[in-house]
Amino acid sequence: MARAIDRATGLIGAKPRLRGLALRALLDRHLAPGTLCLVPFGDHALYVNPRDDKMSLKLMAGRCWQRRELEAAIFSLQRTRSLKRNCVFIDVGANIGVHSIYAMNSGAFSRAIAIEPEPNNFSLLERNIRLNGLEKRIAAIKAAASARGGELQLMRHRRNFGAHSVERTFAKCATDAVTVAALSLDEILAQQGISVDEVGLVKIDVEGHELAVLEGMRELREARVPIMVELTVDRDGSDRLQRFKALLAPYYEHVLDLADEAEGFSAPIPLPELSWRASQVDLLIC
Repeated sequence: MARAIDRATGLIGAKPRLRGLALRALLDRHLAPGTLCLVPFGDHALYVNPRDDKMSLKLMAGRCWQRRELEAAIFSLQRTRSLKRNCVFIDVGANIGVHSIYAMNSGAFSRAIAIEPEPNNFSLLERNIRLNGLEKRIAAIKAAASARGGELQLMRHRRNFGAHSVERTFAKCATDAVTVAALSLDEILAQQGISVDEVGLVKIDVEGHELAVLEGMRELREARVPIMVELTVDRDGSDRLQRFKALLAPYYEHVLDLADEAEGFSAPIPLPELSWRASQVDLLIC
């Protein structure tokens, strides 16, 4: 796929951003609305929407999406014997299902709960579950995880289909909004008949809605279930970071920067020492 893209754009050896822009122009010109691309990998395959500027373009170039960070989290937990055997993986903000599929292929989890509110992403999530023969191992939930049940307005990004957000502050380049169901994680687990003791890892990628998700998983926090979270902050990042730590400090002790861990040179730090370094950072809380 990556070589075909290079040939089609005439940009063999060009920088990734230039290749991406050229590919975007090519796809906009020639693809019919609703076209999907099937991308094969060694241990799985994915249907992707080629009009998505971020994750789908990377996948179409033959590169995995944040798989190393997930594998780093799993390895770190296994190294410290903090990951239960045959446990459940909770994927909050599942998008089209990549992390749930990676988790199932890791051998560390027996099943997964994949939670995604956006209708088009959810359709691809279900399709990718079927494509990989994981219908009996991954349960797809069409909802936004939040502090409590109800409804939310999901603002949709025009080009980056992983950047949809229910938080107006973080809804960059939103072109429209859709009403979605909201549920707390505690509610979802109860509906699925899963106890907190069965859960081994919760992954959260919700574009600024992390605090609400954490509020809605009180039972999981009290059980000290490890959390892999993409923390998003804005210009008031210090206040947001303090609220983040306040929710977690009663139950968790350490935090690991997964970007560093994936490169092999990270060490956990005490949770109170976590500082605001970037607008988005992937962390393991344990």
